[in-house]
Amino acid sequence: MNLLASDCIRVALSAGPPAVASLPATIAALMRDDVESFPALRPHQRQAWHAFLAQVGAMALLRAGLDTAPADADTWLDLLRALTPEFPDDAPWCLVSPPDKPALLQPPLPDGRLEVLKNTVETPDGLDMLVTAKNHDLKAEVMRQARPDDWLFALVTLQTMEGFLGAGNYGISRMNGGFANRAAVSIAPAGRPGRHLRRDMERLVAIIHAGSGVPFPQTGTLGLTWLVPWDGATALRPAQIHPLYIDVCRRVRLVLKDGRIAARTIGSKGPRIEPIPGGRTGDPWAPVVHDKTDDKVFTASADGFGYRRMVDLMFPDAIMPSPLQRLAPTDDEEGLELLARALVRGQGKTEGLHERRVPLSRTIAMALGRTKDADPVARAARDRVELAGLIQGKVLNPALLALFENGPDELDFRDKGAGGRAATYLRQFDEAVDRDFFPRLWEEFEDGAERDAVRARWVRDLLRLATSLLDTADRAMSKAVWRRYKARAKADAILAGAPRRNPKISPYLAEAR
Repeated sequence: MNLLASDCIRVALSAGPPAVASLPATIAALMRDDVESFPALRPHQRQAWHAFLAQVGAMALLRAGLDTAPADADTWLDLLRALTPEFPDDAPWCLVSPPDKPALLQPPLPDGRLEVLKNTVETPDGLDMLVTAKNHDLKAEVMRQARPDDWLFALVTLQTMEGFLGAGNYGISRMNGGFANRAAVSIAPAGRPGRHLRRDMERLVAIIHAGSGVPFPQTGTLGLTWLVPWDGATALRPAQIHPLYIDVCRRVRLVLKDGRIAARTIGSKGPRIEPIPGGRTGDPWAPVVHDKTDDKVFTASADGFGYRRMVDLMFPDAIMPSPLQRLAPTDDEEGLELLARALVRGQGKTEGLHERRVPLSRTIAMALGRTKDADPVARAARDRVELAGLIQGKVLNPALLALFENGPDELDFRDKGAGGRAATYLRQFDEAVDRDFFPRLWEEFEDGAERDAVRARWVRDLLRLATSLLDTADRAMSKAVWRRYKARAKADAILAGAPRRNPKISPYLAEAR
């Protein structure tokens, strides 16, 4: 199961029947943009696989002194083998190797004794990082007929994305804390996975050559961290590892058991790599959050990538964009997207796989990373977030409370019952805003657009949305007729008056706009 020489990876091609390919052939096909998808790749594994290929490919190009990625399998075979010249048997690229030698993402055991790995995992989904013990969303350990690429993708995801999961189960170094996640934000060109991979791979090479703009604490040459033995106690120092290094956070060895692959595992006494404050390893997909005490890599929350969070990531206030979300001179003129991904982890649970794609024009892409004081696009985005929040919090919310509190003379903003019912409609408002927030924002910057008029239409649409949600809430209520009229009258008065009294909303209400 030498990935350099054996056809182990199932590939759906853009033209022709599905194929099974070696790792060099797979990368070559991606560079030609011939790959439609990987049938065995599960949705939560996509970013891990993408980052693994980009980091390995970039380190191979750097070693060979190349700036652009070749598109033939023989060249990629030579490039990958050149990363491990001390292993002519290709052991570091095999799924299963003798325990005293490295295997893919599996450090050698110092004494070569496999029996020290006391736990056995029979299926790749049992090895994977998803927490599925309760069998709610996904059944646990059902992949009994797994093939080599099922194990490959599970191994890549575990070793490069996992966090802390109890005593002895330490996480990767490229996140801020054991219960965080390795979120990824980058510009992606239109097309199939290969175009995105080529873009990121070649950008990594350019970033390393530039030597500035990304604070890499790592200054060494060890990029494939599974090449050196690990006793479970000794950590690698940042000075030993390459800026584009690939994590291996768990002590795992794949073995053959009755002719099938299984995994042997054991906990460790500490992390594989010495912790770097805030997880600031220079991960090229990771934005960095500035706070009052220290900087740290961005961690996605269970709320995912709503429009407010995406504006934070695109137009920084307290968040520094990732290196790969900065527009490069080599990027396409059109068809670009901002892609944000994260598998959000909790304590003993998984809190959701989140992915958001925001289409970008060249004008918009050039504004990425700029503040509201430096760019009109960034300023417009921030202004719209504020306006949506004002309409939600200062107009719709008090109108809903008036309805649910039966039209009181004074609203009780601490009424938990009314607040709980209002939260349902406030969430629906946010979801409706989110659906077309960015296309409506980009309208302000189309050629010939009258920006004030475009924004005024959007504000009035949000107020109509608030009215519609109030109507829905009113119809859903069960109450006495005399209370119904009083409550609705009070709510309507708030809905009509609050926008006109608000100095930031009222300028957009003139009918002449």
